[in-house]
Amino acid sequence: MSLQMVRFRTAPEQIPEVTQQIEALFTAVHDAAPPGIRYLALREADEPAFTLILELPDRADNPLLSIPAALEYRSHLSGWTDDDVTPRPHTVLGRYSA
Repeated sequence: MSLQMVRFRTAPEQIPEVTQQIEALFTAVHDAAPPGIRYLALREADEPAFTLILELPDRADNPLLSIPAALEYRSHLSGWTDDDVTPRPHTVLGRYSA
């Protein structure tokens, strides 16, 4: 599996807009139902900081790039933050699930 993560901070007054856009993004992902991925969006409690984590099978293309709502979401990112929102690859060092 490969793992990509995007982390960013935004202005507190943008939390509702960002949250609404993430909800729309996940509705579109659920509707498209790309196989074999895990996708998670988080917001730090009481902070305007967001993290999105995408886990893909090895050598798989990113299916989000073919979902219009995901592309629309990405187009808004630069207006919400000054952070670098380039997805960063990560190596999983450990995992546990029961």
